[in-house]
Amino acid sequence: MARKDLNAYADLLDEFLEDERPKVSSQGFTTLSKLSRHVLGWFDEEEIDVIDAGIAEAVHYQAFLSEYRSESGKPYAAGTMINHLKAARRLFAYLVRIERRTTNPFTELRYPRAGEHLSRNVLSEAQMGRLLRELGKFDELSSPRTRLRRYRAHVAAEFLYSSGLRIAEACSLAVSDLDLPRCRVFVRNGKGGKSRTAFLSAYAAEVLARYLARGRDAVLGGFARGHKETLFGADKDRVATVVNGELRSVCESLELPVITTHGFRHSLGTHLLRSGCDMRHIQAILGHEALGTTQIYTKVDKEDLKRSLDAYHPRRWNGRGGHDR
Repeated sequence: MARKDLNAYADLLDEFLEDERPKVSSQGFTTLSKLSRHVLGWFDEEEIDVIDAGIAEAVHYQAFLSEYRSESGKPYAAGTMINHLKAARRLFAYLVRIERRTTNPFTELRYPRAGEHLSRNVLSEAQMGRLLRELGKFDELSSPRTRLRRYRAHVAAEFLYSSGLRIAEACSLAVSDLDLPRCRVFVRNGKGGKSRTAFLSAYAAEVLARYLARGRDAVLGGFARGHKETLFGADKDRVATVVNGELRSVCESLELPVITTHGFRHSLGTHLLRSGCDMRHIQAILGHEALGTTQIYTKVDKEDLKRSLDAYHPRRWNGRGGHDR
């Protein structure tokens, strides 16, 4: 594994990240910092000067990624490899831009093929309805503490499923970013550092209005908080941990597949497609920059069609060595 001290490239790393900071979201900046540190750490470990490195060295780094194994023996997934290579490409593009290099060898590499798949972290419409109804019964719990935890999960679930926001986007929202009478949310710093407008259903807007009027103060309590100006009053990791814990508990009690906060976004895209929503509208609702990203939902829907064919076709396989009819 690459060294972490980065003595040789510490200044370069700082300069690069300072240049990139305004171009990415806070979450994206954290990820870029980690990945670019890894890239420079590898070059430092291999004693390769990034200023002189060529295509052979870029290929060597890609080979390192493909051969890497964790302590448990697991390799990097294709998506992880791609993220590392994108960070390297971005870093070397910066070196070209500041005229410390004339070319970017990482533009010559082909990324490994990542499977176009949608997480299984998706519920059907009926399952989602059961989950949301159960979360809405927070007031039936006996303990005040458990009621507040369940209530926070209820508000977050309705908000995420209605808006399609990523959990990091939701947790970075200020209360002033919500226009509840118009059912709109202004996302100031979305993925890639881009702003956009998201939308709420009338029901979700009402849930949020009641939360802001009375529930938020009860959830946050009188404790000093570093994110008190945000909608959920905590950072992404804290909110995700609390809400995902409640989701697991409720899903298991209802014998549903366990969903996480990101699953609301995936489920919304799938449900909108099934209901006949235009693909470009789904693209805008989910904030996808490229339509191709949204089109993964069509692949999932085709898989659903295949399962239906297998389940209901007159000549379906019966599992006993023959067909039913």
